[in-house]
Amino acid sequence: MTAHFLGGCVIGDSAQRGVIDPYHRVFGHPGLHIFDGSAISANIGVNPSLTITAQAERAASFWPNKGESDARPELGAGYQRMQPVEPLKPVVPTSAPAALRLSKFQGETVSGSTPPVASEGSAASTP
Repeated sequence: MTAHFLGGCVIGDSAQRGVIDPYHRVFGHPGLHIFDGSAISANIGVNPSLTITAQAERAASFWPNKGESDARPELGAGYQRMQPVEPLKPVVPTSAPAALRLSKFQGETVSGSTPPVASEGSAASTP
């Protein structure tokens, strides 16, 4: 059994309203990011492992590749919807079941793989 400590580093739009911004960057400390359970503001009622992982993977998906400019807005500028940054040299081979497949918001994929097709009326087919 493991304990998951939650809360303490609230996501906010400014240093007055939170500890980290929507991209998990710490206000007042450039280069410091928080990707653990402290970014979850309340007990979600179930094991939070997948929620913690999803938040961490989302935040990491906006990091620029080495040598590229950072497309994230300036710290404190507020939330802006962004496309994830595809790694130039992914560690996992593209043929592996766990290969990274970044989806664009319109249902296309960045990596060129075919997105899953949702059946009519399913939650996945709802815009």
